[in-house]
Amino acid sequence: MRCDDRWPGGALPPPHPSGRRIATRPFGGRLGDRRPVATGPAGVYGWDAGPPAASRCARQGHSAGAKGSGEGMRLVVATSWDDELLRGLAGLPVHVIFGKLQQDLVGGGRPSSILPPITWQDMARHIELAHSQDMRFNYLWNATSLADAEYEPAYIARLEEQLRRLVDIGVDGLVVGLPWMIPLVKGVAPDLEVTVSSLIDVVSPREARQFEAMGADAIVLHHAVNRDFAVLDEIRASVRCDLELICNNSCVYQCPYNSCHHVSPSFHSREGSRPVLEYELFWCAGRHAQDGAEIIRSRWIRPEDLKVYERHGYDRFKLAGRGRDTAWLLRSIRAYADRHYDGDLADIISMSQHAPLALSRRRASEDGPHRDAWQAIADTLAPVGGLRVDNTALAANFLEFFEHHDCNTLSCRTCGYCGQVARKAVGGVRTQETDAPAPMPSPAMFSDLILDRASRPGGA
Repeated sequence: MRCDDRWPGGALPPPHPSGRRIATRPFGGRLGDRRPVATGPAGVYGWDAGPPAASRCARQGHSAGAKGSGEGMRLVVATSWDDELLRGLAGLPVHVIFGKLQQDLVGGGRPSSILPPITWQDMARHIELAHSQDMRFNYLWNATSLADAEYEPAYIARLEEQLRRLVDIGVDGLVVGLPWMIPLVKGVAPDLEVTVSSLIDVVSPREARQFEAMGADAIVLHHAVNRDFAVLDEIRASVRCDLELICNNSCVYQCPYNSCHHVSPSFHSREGSRPVLEYELFWCAGRHAQDGAEIIRSRWIRPEDLKVYERHGYDRFKLAGRGRDTAWLLRSIRAYADRHYDGDLADIISMSQHAPLALSRRRASEDGPHRDAWQAIADTLAPVGGLRVDNTALAANFLEFFEHHDCNTLSCRTCGYCGQVARKAVGGVRTQETDAPAPMPSPAMFSDLILDRASRPGGA
């Protein structure tokens, strides 16, 4: 199929944003049996016919509806770029580590203000050490907006150049936040595993099948579906590619700022961007500060419940924490590797809500036109600093409720389950089951969110 061939109905294949045309032709095999072709900056990113090579999913033994990989639990974990982290992971079921430069051509899902400044040489050495311990490395291209840079052929050429450089230093896979990156990566580097980022918000079987058809080797499902077992079952039955669940996310469930928050870090982790703290986090922190039930509603997965997801066909689990230090990461990773944690779950889930509290207190202590407003926000967010979730107070069958109830069709006020659990397990925050708006910086205060490197909030 040439790029000028017609699709059924006379339509042309969809163009790449830069003007290139993507040609996609299935040829009789199962989804995934396709061979990428590309011919440089002016060429076609697509799939050529001919004898199909086995897809990565097929090589891993997957079939549509497969129950996991058959390899046992596989952890996909953030790196702090500290070699001591890798040494501490010895003997643990860590399959992949992931990370990215503080700033790069694409940007990603975390602002540069929380990431350590590393060089390409640092990254290459870290990847080599990971490989020596039989761990793969995924680099993140998970920005969800490039501000239309993808329409510029010169930018795409630079993107391809960076991709080849990543291959040269040993990167095993890319996590992408924009769909058109899948055929681009497969065209330039067909052996790289391409993972669809959770920031794309895949939450349905149809979405998963479409990404698999585009060439994705793995999909990180959006955390909103972590306790929607009917959907998880349908997605697992619909695709043969790897599926990954995020275990330790503390985001507000069905947050109104979800889409905005995906875009903001994309701009604040690209080359030349200013380090900021995302304003969307203030809503998240405010909701957690106002209602202890909110942290129970968050779609984290506790270590003891990994077996539940394995029964549903999921065995690849992501642990976030790119802004955390080595000691924190090791504590969280070991808890999930052990499938057990007796302490405070807030010590092993992301709890990025601490960062707005730290920044609010810092700005309230400084002379400035918004000092009083920052103090009011800091006072409102103060309970977040003491929020605790006693894992031993959660019932062994905590998740069973969600296997039989659909949170998408059930009002929290009508249900009340998370509030009941919070009253037993959550400390430091009152459980009010309120939907009151959280405090947000006004537009006039946004400039105060710009950080210098020395004053970034700890633990973000």
